[in-house]
Amino acid sequence: MSRLLYRCDNLAEVENTYKDLRNAGVEDAHLHVIAKQDGRLLRRGLNAANTWYKTDILNGWSQGVRYGLAAGILASLLFSASGVFSGYYGFMGILTTLVVFTAFGTWLGGFIGLQTKNHALKDFFHFVDEGKYLLLIDLSLAEAKHIKAVLEYHPSLKLVSDEVETTIPMHIMERMH
Repeated sequence: MSRLLYRCDNLAEVENTYKDLRNAGVEDAHLHVIAKQDGRLLRRGLNAANTWYKTDILNGWSQGVRYGLAAGILASLLFSASGVFSGYYGFMGILTTLVVFTAFGTWLGGFIGLQTKNHALKDFFHFVDEGKYLLLIDLSLAEAKHIKAVLEYHPSLKLVSDEVETTIPMHIMERMH
């Protein structure tokens, strides 16, 4: 699935575009709006982009797993080689060390990712900071021409990227708020 990213200065125009896209057959789950204030979007019936889209939590988790596992392997090697546990550090000790370090890395990576803007969208968040709106449209290649034809009736929307890829691993996460 591909993603188009449009910028707009006016919430009313975003709302009109959103309605036109829904009338053209695009599902709510494939439309996401990023704004400074989500409440304004939700009161108008627009699908505000959720935490999974706005933050880097998934990327943070994956990096945390890698770094935590690497730190666990190094700690296990260090504990085994140094004999710090007086010979009581066998298979279960190594396994426990790996699990604890990996869990801590995952937690820390997710926490850091939650505080960080999505790396795939970071170049576009300055529009939101300026009070503008970002409209993300998920689409298949077959739908691209049809959707772009609908968007031609909305000249105030500016295409800022057609190469943004954000990974949402489960369909239910797309609609969580």
